[in-house]
Amino acid sequence: MTLEMTALIAGSLLLALGALGVLLVNEAMRLVIALGGFLLGVALLFVYFAAPFLAVAQVFVYVGGVLVLFLFALMVLRRGSGDITLLATRHDVGAAVTATAVFGLLVIALVPESGGLWPVPPDVAGSVAADLLGPRIVPFELAGLLLLVALVAVLVIVNGGDAE
Repeated sequence: MTLEMTALIAGSLLLALGALGVLLVNEAMRLVIALGGFLLGVALLFVYFAAPFLAVAQVFVYVGGVLVLFLFALMVLRRGSGDITLLATRHDVGAAVTATAVFGLLVIALVPESGGLWPVPPDVAGSVAADLLGPRIVPFELAGLLLLVALVAVLVIVNGGDAE
């Protein structure tokens, strides 16, 4: 079995299990862990599609950054209670039908535009890296600054509640 096939199988399993975990788990901490598995599956699919730069960026930005931010926010917000944060979920058939219809419309619209699903051109990673690190570096840095400001705002709100 080649590295690409191993990445495809492992990525697909992580995607499916992570997505099911996000849908079915009602404890917030386990939901974040399931989301981490899903995001790692996306990174493995980037490896399969010959985009190692995007795979590394996925791990650093989303798994290493956004998930740590989620975990930090959960720990700060639950600091004094000691209880497990449970989420109330309501699985609605209408929402599932709508999501499936939107997915189908996206596939119908995007697959012909991209020239099909396979094969992926070998120079995709280089062109994406040049695009992200060239003209789009400022929006990505601003997004990181926005996340930092949101984190500081959460800390100010939480600490402001303790002072009273």
